[in-house]
Amino acid sequence: MEIIKSFLLIGVCTAALLWVLPEGLAQSSNNSAGGETINSTLVENQPEQVTMEKKTLWELIKNGGLMMWPLALLALYGFFKAGVQVYVIILSNNEKRDEALMAHLNPHVMPFDDLKSELKSDISQRPQGAFPKMCEAALARLYEGKEAMEEALTREGAMQLSRLKRGLKPLQSVVTVAPLLGLMGTVYGMIASFQSLGATGDKVEILSKGIYEALVTTAAGLTIAIPFLFIYQWLNHRVDEIGENLNRQAAAFLEKFHTSGGEALNRKLKRARRKTLASMRRPRKRNRL
Repeated sequence: MEIIKSFLLIGVCTAALLWVLPEGLAQSSNNSAGGETINSTLVENQPEQVTMEKKTLWELIKNGGLMMWPLALLALYGFFKAGVQVYVIILSNNEKRDEALMAHLNPHVMPFDDLKSELKSDISQRPQGAFPKMCEAALARLYEGKEAMEEALTREGAMQLSRLKRGLKPLQSVVTVAPLLGLMGTVYGMIASFQSLGATGDKVEILSKGIYEALVTTAAGLTIAIPFLFIYQWLNHRVDEIGENLNRQAAAFLEKFHTSGGEALNRKLKRARRKTLASMRRPRKRNRL
């Protein structure tokens, strides 16, 4: 929770800085222009003072051109994927829920069928959870010994971690593509501005207006990419923490079933294994006519 609050504070400060900085630059330019007018001598036929028009955020977005639509769709896609990954990583793979499941599984008291039904119930409640699937894979090889269960835990844990890492790829794509789209919109806007120089009118005004509108797409691309970069780094760090938690929980799970002091449970498992193998090898009786 503290990490979430820190990132929210950083995001608010960044948004406030991006909102205040253009206004501060405009005021400083007006002050400098006004200072020169006061210090200079009055001259006849002095041109009228040009007033700067302050545009709202929506007007800036409209001035960005057609490239703002792909950027808007990319931002919506990033928000959707970020919400999905927050649900999968933060809620479905919560460490406390894994510890609660681990405390509830007791092979000394619960029979094998009850252990399987308990794991299936937990998997149905959180299908994106990694630890219940690891336990299910290890429990399927319970009668094969400790080494087989350890191998199943390791293999399934690696698969679940790689799945969590793959889920972060869309956010990484948003961080990479958003500045490129903004830069492409700026390049197209600059091309259109230089093409309009041949038209009649004030060429400086036309060029400055075109460059001003073209840079809006670059600002929009960076505004989209920077917050998603922080979200990606935070979720990637949480996936690493999930990997460490899975290692601890897997070791505790294996210790419950194959502990050095649990000779009675080991003998029980061996008897159940021999009984299962004997039932598989026993020939079926043929019905006599």
